Amino acid sequence: MDFNHLRYLAIGDSLTVGIGIPFLDPGFVEYYRCLSQQILKKRISYQKFARSGATTEDVLTMLNSPIVTEAVNWANIITITAGGNDLINAAKGLIINKNEESISHAITQSGNNISKILEKIHHLDKQEKYILRIMNLYNPFIDVPIVDEAIRTFNSLINSFGRELNVKVADIYSVFKGNERVLLSSGGVHPNSRGYYQIALAFSRLGYSPL
Repeated sequence: MDFNHLRYLAIGDSLTVGIGIPFLDPGFVEYYRCLSQQILKKRISYQKFARSGATTEDVLTMLNSPIVTEAVNWANIITITAGGNDLINAAKGLIINKNEESISHAITQSGNNISKILEKIHHLDKQEKYILRIMNLYNPFIDVPIVDEAIRTFNSLINSFGRELNVKVADIYSVFKGNERVLLSSGGVHPNSRGYYQIALAFSRLGYSPL
């Protein structure tokens, strides 16, 4: 085993893909890997399993794939981005069908899925030392009060997972709050390069114990 080499696995939705920045520009995954290498003074290889539009259920399903399972088994650092699409889909349901329950149902459902994702990874991971990093959601729709309320409810649920073994939650909501125009891409939903760098910094500031 090479003690100077760590493996990083990034799983998730469009934030892990890096949507919102020019193709081949670094997203938070690449920035976080770079910051982690500098801090840990170790070489870090990385793999990414993500697709734009993925919900928490999709991410949970990804973990059934043998190639992802194997990557989890080898990973020392794992980041997960999920939940944003669950809420966006529910918000559309609210606007189209005036169904307010769709939001609370989406929050409960995505919370359950994230719980299952973490449970599955804890069960799979064969590395003695690994860290698991998730993030809460920023609000790209600052002019819609009901969305902000839903995101804050979702985030309080997500933050509770930070009590689990080896898991820490990055508070991205606070990083973006009031800085949306500077940190979001021209489309207004995904981060720009500066936004992705801030996400990576927030992950990095959570530390690396017990690696």
